[in-house]
Amino acid sequence: MRLYLNANAFIVRIFIAANKQSIMTTIFSRLQRSGIALILIFFWWAGSNCHAPKPAATAGSGYTHQRLLIRDEGILQLAYIDLKNPAANWYTALPVGRDVQLVGNGRVLAGTGNGYEEFDISTGKKVYELTSFPGTIAARRLRNGNTLLTGVNWQNKQGIVLVETGTNGEIKQLYVYPGFNYARLVRETASGNFLVTANNIIFESNRQGEIIWKAMIGDAEKTHAWQALRLANGQTVVSTGYNKHLEFFSQDGKLLDTITGPAAVHPNFFAGFQILANGNYVVSNWQGHGPKMGGMGTQVLEYTPAGKLAWHWQQDSTRFSSLHNVIVLDELDTKFMYIEDANGKLAPVAVKK
Repeated sequence: MRLYLNANAFIVRIFIAANKQSIMTTIFSRLQRSGIALILIFFWWAGSNCHAPKPAATAGSGYTHQRLLIRDEGILQLAYIDLKNPAANWYTALPVGRDVQLVGNGRVLAGTGNGYEEFDISTGKKVYELTSFPGTIAARRLRNGNTLLTGVNWQNKQGIVLVETGTNGEIKQLYVYPGFNYARLVRETASGNFLVTANNIIFESNRQGEIIWKAMIGDAEKTHAWQALRLANGQTVVSTGYNKHLEFFSQDGKLLDTITGPAAVHPNFFAGFQILANGNYVVSNWQGHGPKMGGMGTQVLEYTPAGKLAWHWQQDSTRFSSLHNVIVLDELDTKFMYIEDANGKLAPVAVKK
């Protein structure tokens, strides 16, 4: 008993010394003689350490990635990041636009407001641009080698308009979806259809322009859904923008599951994402417009299919602001073009000459 009381008094003195400015000091001093300070300190410590969950894994915890391609909307740049060899990093200016894609021959394509640009991944130098389509929202290279441009109320048409362009920028085909006033990214499915995000609606269209599947997300005024991918089980996973989730929809358009959080990463707007070979989801967590958002949130997040945060990358606030696309390069060979396969995972496609 004497040993217990001596330990009790000793711990109280340590606690008081470490908390001189705290109102808890007075309380614990008065409780010392009652012999319950040890118990109270334990509960104080436990409570003070459980309010905000911490991100699960970091680059130093054993599981990590090495090379990332990142599109930063806040300060309009494309960046290559090598976590093990920072000397290889580069940063290059981009116009306003959306989406990034490996298109083969060591190049990455980035959609712009006038079409798209292509950059050499080893150097960051621009090697090609198409600028004859002002009003472009996003761009994506297709399996046939053509490039699909997305716009709204565009090309003398109303609604969402997809323009399929050839290798010289010539128009090959128009796909028009009247009644929509908002669009973000388009993904070509394994069957050759298009998955289109249209604010709080996700739809699938065939090449005849017919909508054959649709799901609804949240509120049209607050959602701004970003990207959708079809999975092998027939489900569709969507990064839902301001809904701050990855959401999973059944073949009949019903919501099945969601992934988000924890609060410590400050989920704000889930944008571009990638399904890795291990089935995990890497998603960009955009924090807002403008050049001063780099200190907000953790902007590259990796989740397991069960929704556990498996890894994250904390952006350097002196280099980045607000990220809306990320590609993990570690499992990919940049000499190939990559398009999502029947599992929703990036798979190599031979580049059309």
